[in-house]
Amino acid sequence: MQIPDAVQRREFLERTFHGDPQGRESMEELLDLAGTSSAFFLEGRMRTAELAQEIIDELPEDQLPPPEEPATGIEQEGDSIGRYTLLRKIGEGGGGEIFEAVQDGMVRTVALKIIRSGMDTESVVSRFEAERQTLEIMEHPNIARVLDAGRTVHGRPYFVMELVRGPRITTFCETERLDIPARIELFLKVCQAIQHAHQKGVVHRDIKPANILVENVDGTHVPKVIDFGIAKALQGPLHGRGGMTQMGQFIGTPAYMSPEQIDMGGMDIDTRADLYSLGALLYELLAGRPPFDTEKLLEMGMTEMRRVLIEDNPPLPSEVARTPAEEGKGNTLPGPGEKWANALRGDLDWVVFKAMEKERNRRYQTANSLAMDLRRYLRNEPVSARKPSRGYYMRKFFQRNRAACLLGAAMLISLVVGFGTTTALYFREKEALSEQARLKQQAQARANVSRAAILLSEGNTAGADRLLRQDSLESIEASPEAAEVFRSLGRWNAVFGRWDQAAACFRMMNEANRLGDPIRILEGTDLLMTAPSYLEAGDRKAYLEFRDEMLERHLPTRNALQAEHLLKVCLLIPAEPAVLKRLDAAAQMCRDHKPGKPGIPEWNALSLSIYHFRKGDYQQAIKDADKCISYKDAAGSRAAAARCLIAMSRHKLGDAKEARSNMEKVRAELARVESLIDEAGFPPIGTWFSWAMVRILEREAAAMTGI
Repeated sequence: MQIPDAVQRREFLERTFHGDPQGRESMEELLDLAGTSSAFFLEGRMRTAELAQEIIDELPEDQLPPPEEPATGIEQEGDSIGRYTLLRKIGEGGGGEIFEAVQDGMVRTVALKIIRSGMDTESVVSRFEAERQTLEIMEHPNIARVLDAGRTVHGRPYFVMELVRGPRITTFCETERLDIPARIELFLKVCQAIQHAHQKGVVHRDIKPANILVENVDGTHVPKVIDFGIAKALQGPLHGRGGMTQMGQFIGTPAYMSPEQIDMGGMDIDTRADLYSLGALLYELLAGRPPFDTEKLLEMGMTEMRRVLIEDNPPLPSEVARTPAEEGKGNTLPGPGEKWANALRGDLDWVVFKAMEKERNRRYQTANSLAMDLRRYLRNEPVSARKPSRGYYMRKFFQRNRAACLLGAAMLISLVVGFGTTTALYFREKEALSEQARLKQQAQARANVSRAAILLSEGNTAGADRLLRQDSLESIEASPEAAEVFRSLGRWNAVFGRWDQAAACFRMMNEANRLGDPIRILEGTDLLMTAPSYLEAGDRKAYLEFRDEMLERHLPTRNALQAEHLLKVCLLIPAEPAVLKRLDAAAQMCRDHKPGKPGIPEWNALSLSIYHFRKGDYQQAIKDADKCISYKDAAGSRAAAARCLIAMSRHKLGDAKEARSNMEKVRAELARVESLIDEAGFPPIGTWFSWAMVRILEREAAAMTGI
């Protein structure tokens, strides 16, 4: 359950339950059920409460307990609560009642919120007292401060907050008929407030329009975030007396709650939950309605509501904005729906949906990053939420410089009409100069890389490093000559364990190799260097793309040498059955190798061992690995790789003793080689890419066997 990526989870299950389809089926069923178990228990308890109520309804009146005093209406206007006198009720909701109150001996008024009956007052107030100590350090013009807390004489907890006189932010935008930029500017102030709170270690947990009010301060409209910390104080732990007093009740509004809030019940909530709620608030400000209808969600029941919030995406804001308001289900936006929707389509749709990503690691990670993207939108700059393209950048440039672009276009047209051929020649000359400058830069970059390769051959690594920083490797045009430069640089970086740089060099080398002879490339060492470099650098995606390209380019193989290279390159990590099937002919070519033909028997045996292990034929994998070890190996890397395959195959066959024995030999061999490393780099014996393959297989074997 701790593996969120579906592909990685599937691969893990394939490895763990290989040869045990019933076990895998049972585990997949458990994983499916795990997602709905919490909702199942909540609904069960809710149903128990309903049955209890039905029994009470059927009891005779003389057997009924005395009715409890209703929770609402206990405190009235004019009553005193602690140091505060209630003036008038200004609000009421699911969380309780809000009064305007005045503090004894002071002229200022405050908002006093009395939490509804049914909460465990001792735990609620104690939790809030601890939270209030954190909230006291927050000083921000867009955050309404929480001033005090306590309990009424009836035992209900109350909170005293700064009184904000103004409507909720959505009502304010509708009343003032604000356009899109004005709504975003107002929302940016909310982001600043949330960022300030997050920096102080405080998570709101209940961001929604009702908790963001807009008041007029000296002629300026200032949004104020209220109820900071109250959601956390009310929620508390989910067990003991600190939990919910009524099963099925939760703190928050479903339409604005992040998937982890409804899924985890508040057990693993961080600042990214507020980012989701900010996205839902922005959705409503731009689309005219919330992303989900709270009433409909509650009518669905806990299980279906949870599924919708975790799995379903709301429609795009631009699609909702196009719905006419008079239909009763549309938006409350000013102006023509089509024009408003066109303004939202694209960047703002991307920004909203990035903030509301179901997977929190893919959301904006801070309120500042969300605010920065919105500021980019207001300045007609590219936003990070959208996948960039050349046309997108050009369109943004035109929007930022509309007047200058139009004036330039008019002048260009007049020049073309007025000067004709002269203008065409001028632009042709300018184009040639630009191309000349580009070629000069490209030549300089290529010369720098060539000089760096020379410096490396002379042992001047520091000089080569400084030289390479002058120009990007990507500025060099792909060519057979460039392939050799990148080959040298990649090999040098790999020898010293700089895998990110090595992978980048080999990536450029392979682009240049597309112009070369595929037979020479497959029979050489380019592919043998590239594949392990990607995995050592931790770039699994690049390796899989590389594997697919090699299969397309080099199949079918023509001899055992090509087949052996391709098998090793493509099977460093587990492969799908379709990939293994495509390699069947290459494996057969290794088996049929005859002396005198291109191919190396000992390496053929290793490649066949890898192939059979990936196929699940562990006995044959052990036979081929033993055959590989029977050949003399001065470097030791080939035998070490074979022992990794024997250890994993023995583990699969239930022979833990042999698996451990081979793992110990592999690690001893790696330790021996590493002890010989000096300033010349890695490895001192054998080839670095063969040892890289050993390390990759050893990591897989360690993870599989637990040894």
